[in-house]
Amino acid sequence: MLPAPDRDARYAAALVKAPIRIFAVLGGLIAAALIVWVALDSGDSKGDEGGGTQGGEAEIVSVASLRKAAATQHTPIYWAGLTAGSELELSQPSVDRTYVRYLPSGVEAGDPRPFLTVGSYHFEDPTGALHSRGSQPGGVLAAAPGNGVVYFDRSEPKSVYLAYPDTEVEIEVFAPEFKEALQLVTDGRIVPVE
Repeated sequence: MLPAPDRDARYAAALVKAPIRIFAVLGGLIAAALIVWVALDSGDSKGDEGGGTQGGEAEIVSVASLRKAAATQHTPIYWAGLTAGSELELSQPSVDRTYVRYLPSGVEAGDPRPFLTVGSYHFEDPTGALHSRGSQPGGVLAAAPGNGVVYFDRSEPKSVYLAYPDTEVEIEVFAPEFKEALQLVTDGRIVPVE
């Protein structure tokens, strides 16, 4: 048997190591959860990728065709209204994901260059998700007309995200110039297609 001082020292060392082990396990679990969250989130937020219409292809559409598509969707489709000199490109890579891109006249559907894009995604509790993201380092929260919640990442501003209470739609607005996307959102110009 160890003398009392040695036994007490080992006991004290074990007590110090136990919380460290617990925090190490918790840290690992949190890191794993963040990796899963980022992986799932990155699948929902690629407004600058374009996508394709239901079935995989993007197409130039008229306002009437866009309205018809919006009327048949479970998830509302948002857009920035009509923009002079632009054609509308509609793409729907899945039932719950729709993109409206604003292409300069003469640009073909599916062009890989970045243009103004409004993505609409079915998303449970999107305002809660944006508030959560806004509390992360670099996160910025703001308000939009109509009680909208606005989020963007200050450290890497590429898109502006928008959501409204009591809806299940997260809206992503991407523009080659970030300030344009932010201005469209905060001016209340991002609205459902009706």
